[in-house]
Amino acid sequence: MVLALEEVGDGPAVVLLHAGIADRTMWRGTMQTLAEAGYRVIAMDLPGFGRSPVAAESDCPWRDVLESCDELAVDRFAVVGNSFGGAVALRIAATAPDRLTALVLVSAPPLKLDPSPRLRAIWDDEEEALSEGDIDAATDAVVAGWTLPGSPPELREQVRAMQSRAFELQLDAPEPPEAPDPLEDGPEPLGRAGVPALVIAGELDIPDFVEGATPLAQVLGAPEPTVIEGAGHLAPLETPEPFEELLVGFLGEHAGAGD
Repeated sequence: MVLALEEVGDGPAVVLLHAGIADRTMWRGTMQTLAEAGYRVIAMDLPGFGRSPVAAESDCPWRDVLESCDELAVDRFAVVGNSFGGAVALRIAATAPDRLTALVLVSAPPLKLDPSPRLRAIWDDEEEALSEGDIDAATDAVVAGWTLPGSPPELREQVRAMQSRAFELQLDAPEPPEAPDPLEDGPEPLGRAGVPALVIAGELDIPDFVEGATPLAQVLGAPEPTVIEGAGHLAPLETPEPFEELLVGFLGEHAGAGD
């Protein structure tokens, strides 16, 4: 499936993959920064988010990203994924490492996730509201669980709008069967990928993601994770300046600097 997307700029390609409580619009600020740094920046809506429909036959978002890049005649690219987008990016690295110039993971889920009580409580609050058909309460649970207590109202409203749109798409469509997970049998494909990687965690994120960043970096052969002070689960939105400084610096070293 070719995904809904938007792009800006010219130069080496960078694909941005959003969190599972967001859509491609979370990257608007980052897109402009990268375009000014000399990159062709492509932000995609993964299936069931933003303007991309739920997959009709098989839920395989990493394949959809590759097909979308094919449609754009983008052969090689750097991929940046936040949370769920990071999980998708990992599976691109596992299945098509030759397509990647660099890999950046922001609050990506651990490869082996045994949910902490805090994370389980967030999921349970959302699932309970959905089971009662209360979409507003489910959206409230998502916003409360995944944004920092002191988040600006405009950030919370942005997350609320993106999540509400995702619920509209996902709850009105039949759930497609999941494609086989290329990492189901272990992380070995990532160890063989040989893609330059940067792993980022938010200082104030849910501990599962902070603690899981180090083993993820080790599997990828990457340096120790970079922890962004004051960031939670959504560093590109919560702390855009330090995040973008890290990103531009890393891409300049590994993905080719724009003109």
